[in-house]
Amino acid sequence: MGNILPRIVRRQPGGSRLLGAQVALAFRTLMGPEVAGLCDEVEFRGGILLVSTSSPALAHQLRLDAETIMVRLNQPELGRTIRTLRVRIGRPTPR
Repeated sequence: MGNILPRIVRRQPGGSRLLGAQVALAFRTLMGPEVAGLCDEVEFRGGILLVSTSSPALAHQLRLDAETIMVRLNQPELGRTIRTLRVRIGRPTPR
């Protein structure tokens, strides 16, 4: 059931957004409230987790720890595989 449910959700209208939000929430939970508060934007699209922060030091550390972060987040219950972690320095652009 755990392997099937993410595929079913992804096929529903807005399902990809829901799974993307779950990955972003898992990232923020893994990082903890202090670090998550420094992340201005966390998005997941097409296997890429994009994190925006205005802190150059945090961006550098996230890049160094990217493999460890992806291993911890790539768990079956998320239903998605993170292939790449990209970190951008700067404020998110308004939509």
